[in-house]
Amino acid sequence: MTKVTDFNKFDFFNAFSEKQLAELVKVTETKTFKKGSEIYKEGDRANHIYLVSKGWVSLRKVSPERDIGIAFENREKGELFGTACFMKPQEYTLNAVCMEDSEVMAMDADKLFDLFQKDYQIGYLFLKEIAKVYFERYKNVKRQLYEMVKAPTIITALPG
Repeated sequence: MTKVTDFNKFDFFNAFSEKQLAELVKVTETKTFKKGSEIYKEGDRANHIYLVSKGWVSLRKVSPERDIGIAFENREKGELFGTACFMKPQEYTLNAVCMEDSEVMAMDADKLFDLFQKDYQIGYLFLKEIAKVYFERYKNVKRQLYEMVKAPTIITALPG
């Protein structure tokens, strides 16, 4: 069972009052997964947003017909994933796989939306925190892209 004190461990929830956290607890369930377990698959309905309490979750694209997989991102303690629930068509775009025994706080997206309708401030604060997370991720990707292209490679053909 998720408690208000569980939220207090994460910076994401610092902006919320105790009363607001008590409302968020009502839409949250703590779940545990063994190493190798899938939390969700690409194409599944995005019905939860997750916060890692313990462990390590890899977000990856798997193409079984080509026997290939690419790990795009990893989420560790205190990090969110599964935010596709906020965007149409509300489908997960990657697979979430536990790389070690993990515990996550799963927030029911439908109940969360209902809560946002009842208390606009909770919705505003929640989406403001999501925006901060994604802006940091954007800055990291921009930095990585810059590192990849800052030293251009010149290819020359040798005579012969």
